[in-house]
Amino acid sequence: MKDFLQFINQLNPADVVVAKKKKGLGRVLNHYIVYVGDGVFIGNLKQGVKLLTYSELLELLSDYEPVRAIPFNGSDYQRVQVVNRANARIGDRYSLLNFNCEHFANWVQKGKESSSQVIVGLFAFALIIFGLYKIKTNGKR
Repeated sequence: MKDFLQFINQLNPADVVVAKKKKGLGRVLNHYIVYVGDGVFIGNLKQGVKLLTYSELLELLSDYEPVRAIPFNGSDYQRVQVVNRANARIGDRYSLLNFNCEHFANWVQKGKESSSQVIVGLFAFALIIFGLYKIKTNGKR
C-alpha cells in the first residue's frame, strides 16, 4: 500500500490510472480509474460511475495493481474541466461493450468514448466465429 501512496503523490487531477488484475486470466485486460485530486478517484465499475470510497479503493487494490498512469496533457483550466466532466457522469450505468471503464476514462480525458479492448475483443471473436465456420464447412463455398 505504501507504494500506491507514493504512486498517488505523483498523480495530478485528470490523470488516469491503468491497473491489471494481480493474477488469473483477468491480467489480459486493463482497468481504468480517473484521479480527481485529494486522494479521490472516480471509476466506472459494474455498479456504474461512482466516487470510490477509501475502502472500495483498498478492495480494488487487493485484486488489481497499478501498472501505469496516463497523464492528462492540457492546461490547468482544461484539467478543471476534465475533472468536472468526470463528476458529471457519476451515476451513469456501466456497459461492458458500450460504456466500460476504458470508455469512461477516454471520455473524461479526450471527450470521446472509446475502448480499444472492446474493439480487439470483438475482432478476435469475429475471427473465432469465422474460423469455426470454415472448419464446419471444410472450407467449401
